[in-house]
Amino acid sequence: MKYLMVTVLFCMISVFVFANEYPLDTNKDGKYDKWYVYTAGVVESEKSDENYDGKIDHITRFDANGKELTEEIDFNYDGEMDNLYEYSNGRLTFQKIDSNYDGKIDIWIYIRKGSQIEKYEQDTDFDGVIDKTRTFGL
Repeated sequence: MKYLMVTVLFCMISVFVFANEYPLDTNKDGKYDKWYVYTAGVVESEKSDENYDGKIDHITRFDANGKELTEEIDFNYDGEMDNLYEYSNGRLTFQKIDSNYDGKIDIWIYIRKGSQIEKYEQDTDFDGVIDKTRTFGL
């Protein structure tokens, strides 16, 4: 009977723990400003409110091994993510930027070895068409 009670309790805790969002930090007013989302006991993502306005400004998603998959940042705190980063095996491979904060990506940066810019493309007049490209040597 004791074993059955422990098993039931563990199952109830597992359901609560393994697929939920937990606040982590609080700001000076005691409001939460960072959350971790867990799936099956592994951190799936981290969300934060950098300027304490109640809106998520930064999201990082992780693979099952804890390596970054994607990252999104709202630099001007308008509720729309402006910079998007993609990772492969924990290394930065691609960045997309909305430089004029109109909700549309206008700069694409291709990254080699986690830090070397291989190529970038830009829509300089914001009409949705890439009109500037620069490729860097290997």
